[in-house]
Amino acid sequence: MKLDFSGLPGFEQAAGWMNDVLKGDAGSYSLILDWAYKMAANADLPGLDSADELAREYLAKSGTLAERTDKLIKDYQFKTGLMGAATGVGGMMTLPINLVSSTLLQMRMAAAIALMGGWRLEDEKVKKALILCALGSKVMNKLTATVLEKAMQKAAVKLTGKVLGKSLPLMGAVLSGAIDATATKTIGKAAKQWFITDVPEVLTIDMG
Repeated sequence: MKLDFSGLPGFEQAAGWMNDVLKGDAGSYSLILDWAYKMAANADLPGLDSADELAREYLAKSGTLAERTDKLIKDYQFKTGLMGAATGVGGMMTLPINLVSSTLLQMRMAAAIALMGGWRLEDEKVKKALILCALGSKVMNKLTATVLEKAMQKAAVKLTGKVLGKSLPLMGAVLSGAIDATATKTIGKAAKQWFITDVPEVLTIDMG
Protein backbone atom coordinates (compact mmCIF):
# COMPACT_ATOMS: atom_id res chain seq x y z
CA MET A 1 0.00 0.00 0.00
CA LYS A 2 1.20 3.46 -0.82
CA LEU A 3 1.45 5.51 2.38
CA ASP A 4 2.29 8.83 0.74
CA PHE A 5 -0.54 10.58 -1.09
CA SER A 6 1.21 13.96 -1.15
CA GLY A 7 1.64 13.77 -4.93
CA LEU A 8 -2.10 13.62 -5.58
CA PRO A 9 -3.65 16.73 -7.17
CA GLY A 10 -4.91 19.09 -4.48
CA PHE A 11 -3.40 17.18 -1.55
CA GLU A 12 -1.47 20.13 -0.13
CA GLN A 13 -4.53 22.34 -0.38
CA ALA A 14 -6.61 19.68 1.38
CA ALA A 15 -4.02 19.53 4.17
CA GLY A 16 -4.35 23.30 4.48
CA TRP A 17 -8.13 22.98 4.76
CA MET A 18 -7.66 20.32 7.45
CA ASN A 19 -5.42 22.70 9.36
CA ASP A 20 -8.25 25.24 9.18
CA VAL A 21 -10.72 22.65 10.49
CA LEU A 22 -8.42 21.94 13.44
CA LYS A 23 -8.44 25.68 14.16
CA GLY A 24 -12.22 25.72 14.32
CA ASP A 25 -13.34 26.27 10.72
CA ALA A 26 -15.85 23.42 10.37
CA GLY A 27 -16.89 24.67 6.94
CA SER A 28 -13.58 23.62 5.42
CA TYR A 29 -14.46 19.99 6.19
CA SER A 30 -16.87 19.95 3.24
CA LEU A 31 -14.05 20.99 0.91
CA ILE A 32 -11.88 18.12 2.16
CA LEU A 33 -14.63 15.54 1.73
CA ASP A 34 -15.50 16.82 -1.73
CA TRP A 35 -11.83 16.51 -2.71
CA ALA A 36 -11.60 13.00 -1.20
CA TYR A 37 -14.73 11.99 -3.11
CA LYS A 38 -13.26 13.16 -6.42
CA MET A 39 -9.98 11.37 -5.73
CA ALA A 40 -11.76 8.14 -4.76
CA ALA A 41 -13.86 8.15 -7.93
CA ASN A 42 -10.99 9.03 -10.28
CA ALA A 43 -9.50 5.99 -12.02
CA ASP A 44 -6.58 7.86 -13.60
CA LEU A 45 -4.47 8.63 -10.53
CA PRO A 46 -1.06 6.92 -10.36
CA GLY A 47 -0.62 4.74 -7.30
CA LEU A 48 -4.28 4.89 -6.28
CA ASP A 49 -6.95 2.50 -7.52
CA SER A 50 -10.41 3.96 -7.99
CA ALA A 51 -13.41 3.04 -5.86
CA ASP A 52 -14.77 1.13 -8.88
CA GLU A 53 -11.62 -1.00 -9.09
CA LEU A 54 -11.79 -1.63 -5.35
CA ALA A 55 -15.46 -2.63 -5.55
CA ARG A 56 -14.74 -5.05 -8.39
CA GLU A 57 -11.91 -6.61 -6.39
CA TYR A 58 -14.12 -7.37 -3.39
CA LEU A 59 -17.17 -8.39 -5.39
CA ALA A 60 -14.99 -11.10 -6.92
CA LYS A 61 -14.33 -12.63 -3.50
CA SER A 62 -16.38 -15.45 -2.02
CA GLY A 63 -19.20 -15.05 0.47
CA THR A 64 -22.40 -13.04 0.69
CA LEU A 65 -22.44 -9.35 -0.17
CA ALA A 66 -22.50 -8.51 3.54
CA GLU A 67 -19.51 -10.78 4.18
CA ARG A 68 -17.53 -9.28 1.32
CA THR A 69 -18.35 -5.80 2.59
CA ASP A 70 -17.15 -6.76 6.07
CA LYS A 71 -13.92 -8.07 4.55
CA LEU A 72 -13.34 -4.73 2.82
CA ILE A 73 -13.97 -2.82 6.05
CA LYS A 74 -11.61 -5.07 8.02
CA ASP A 75 -8.84 -4.70 5.43
CA TYR A 76 -9.21 -0.92 5.46
CA GLN A 77 -9.11 -0.83 9.24
CA PHE A 78 -5.69 -2.41 8.93
CA LYS A 79 -4.55 -0.08 6.15
CA THR A 80 -5.64 3.13 7.83
CA GLY A 81 -4.17 1.91 11.10
CA LEU A 82 -0.80 1.44 9.41
CA MET A 83 -1.02 4.81 7.73
CA GLY A 84 -2.02 6.49 10.98
CA ALA A 85 0.95 4.98 12.78
CA ALA A 86 3.34 5.93 9.98
CA THR A 87 2.23 9.54 9.76
CA GLY A 88 1.64 9.87 13.51
CA VAL A 89 5.36 9.73 14.31
CA GLY A 90 5.67 13.44 13.56
CA GLY A 91 2.98 14.46 16.04
CA MET A 92 1.36 17.83 15.36
CA MET A 93 3.69 18.53 12.43
CA THR A 94 2.16 15.73 10.35
CA LEU A 95 -1.35 15.75 11.83
CA PRO A 96 -3.13 17.47 8.89
CA ILE A 97 -1.38 15.10 6.46
CA ASN A 98 -2.42 12.11 8.55
CA LEU A 99 -6.05 13.21 8.77
CA VAL A 100 -6.35 13.99 5.06
CA SER A 101 -4.73 10.67 4.10
CA SER A 102 -7.04 8.66 6.34
CA THR A 103 -10.05 10.63 5.09
CA LEU A 104 -9.11 9.74 1.51
CA LEU A 105 -8.85 6.02 2.27
CA GLN A 106 -12.09 6.04 4.25
CA MET A 107 -13.96 7.83 1.46
CA ARG A 108 -12.55 5.38 -1.09
CA MET A 109 -13.75 2.47 1.06
CA ALA A 110 -17.21 4.00 1.52
CA ALA A 111 -17.54 4.76 -2.21
CA ALA A 112 -16.57 1.19 -3.04
CA ILE A 113 -19.23 -0.11 -0.66
CA ALA A 114 -21.81 2.08 -2.40
CA LEU A 115 -20.80 0.60 -5.74
CA MET A 116 -20.96 -2.90 -4.31
CA GLY A 117 -24.54 -2.15 -3.31
CA GLY A 118 -25.43 -1.16 -6.87
CA TRP A 119 -25.40 2.62 -6.41
CA ARG A 120 -23.90 5.11 -8.87
CA LEU A 121 -21.27 7.59 -7.73
CA GLU A 122 -22.47 10.05 -10.40
CA ASP A 123 -25.76 10.41 -8.54
CA GLU A 124 -25.68 13.62 -6.47
CA LYS A 125 -27.80 11.96 -3.79
CA VAL A 126 -25.21 9.21 -3.43
CA LYS A 127 -22.42 11.78 -3.16
CA LYS A 128 -24.22 13.60 -0.34
CA ALA A 129 -24.98 10.29 1.36
CA LEU A 130 -21.30 9.35 1.10
CA ILE A 131 -20.30 12.62 2.74
CA LEU A 132 -22.72 12.00 5.60
CA CYS A 133 -21.47 8.43 5.82
CA ALA A 134 -17.87 9.67 6.08
CA LEU A 135 -19.03 11.83 8.98
CA GLY A 136 -20.54 8.80 10.68
CA SER A 137 -24.19 9.83 10.21
CA LYS A 138 -26.95 7.26 10.30
CA VAL A 139 -29.26 6.46 7.40
CA MET A 140 -32.07 8.94 6.81
CA ASN A 141 -34.72 9.30 4.13
CA LYS A 142 -34.12 12.97 3.33
CA LEU A 143 -30.83 14.85 3.01
CA THR A 144 -30.85 18.61 3.62
CA ALA A 145 -28.29 21.39 3.78
CA THR A 146 -29.04 21.77 7.49
CA VAL A 147 -28.37 18.09 8.13
CA LEU A 148 -25.04 18.31 6.33
CA GLU A 149 -24.02 21.48 8.16
CA LYS A 150 -24.78 20.01 11.59
CA ALA A 151 -22.94 16.79 10.72
CA MET A 152 -19.88 18.79 9.60
CA GLN A 153 -19.84 20.77 12.83
CA LYS A 154 -20.18 17.66 14.95
CA ALA A 155 -17.40 15.86 13.07
CA ALA A 156 -15.09 18.89 13.34
CA VAL A 157 -15.54 18.90 17.12
CA LYS A 158 -14.67 15.20 17.24
CA LEU A 159 -11.40 15.94 15.46
CA THR A 160 -10.22 17.95 18.45
CA GLY A 161 -10.36 14.73 20.46
CA LYS A 162 -8.08 13.07 17.93
CA VAL A 163 -5.58 15.90 18.17
CA LEU A 164 -4.61 15.06 21.75
CA GLY A 165 -3.85 11.42 21.03
CA LYS A 166 -2.08 12.14 17.75
CA SER A 167 -0.01 15.10 18.91
CA LEU A 168 2.70 13.23 20.85
CA PRO A 169 5.60 11.89 18.72
CA LEU A 170 6.20 8.11 18.94
CA MET A 171 3.42 7.56 21.51
CA GLY A 172 1.16 9.45 19.15
CA ALA A 173 2.06 7.02 16.38
CA VAL A 174 0.51 4.10 18.26
CA LEU A 175 -2.55 6.08 19.31
CA SER A 176 -2.89 7.59 15.84
CA GLY A 177 -3.04 4.16 14.23
CA ALA A 178 -5.63 2.96 16.74
CA ILE A 179 -7.76 6.08 16.31
CA ASP A 180 -7.72 5.82 12.51
CA ALA A 181 -8.56 2.10 12.57
CA THR A 182 -11.50 2.70 14.91
CA ALA A 183 -12.78 5.61 12.81
CA THR A 184 -12.53 3.48 9.66
CA LYS A 185 -14.56 0.71 11.26
CA THR A 186 -17.25 3.22 12.27
CA ILE A 187 -17.39 4.73 8.77
CA GLY A 188 -17.37 1.29 7.16
CA LYS A 189 -20.34 0.18 9.25
CA ALA A 190 -22.16 3.40 8.39
CA ALA A 191 -21.48 2.82 4.68
CA LYS A 192 -22.74 -0.73 4.93
CA GLN A 193 -25.92 0.54 6.55
CA TRP A 194 -26.33 3.40 4.05
CA PHE A 195 -25.74 1.38 0.89
CA ILE A 196 -26.14 -2.33 1.65
CA THR A 197 -28.62 -3.02 4.42
CA ASP A 198 -30.90 -0.20 5.59
CA VAL A 199 -30.93 2.54 2.95
CA PRO A 200 -34.48 3.52 1.93
CA GLU A 201 -35.64 2.71 -1.57
CA VAL A 202 -36.37 6.39 -2.20
CA LEU A 203 -33.57 8.68 -1.08
CA THR A 204 -34.75 12.27 -1.42
CA ILE A 205 -32.54 15.34 -1.33
CA ASP A 206 -33.30 18.97 -0.59
CA MET A 207 -30.20 21.17 -0.71
CA GLY A 208 -32.02 24.43 -1.41
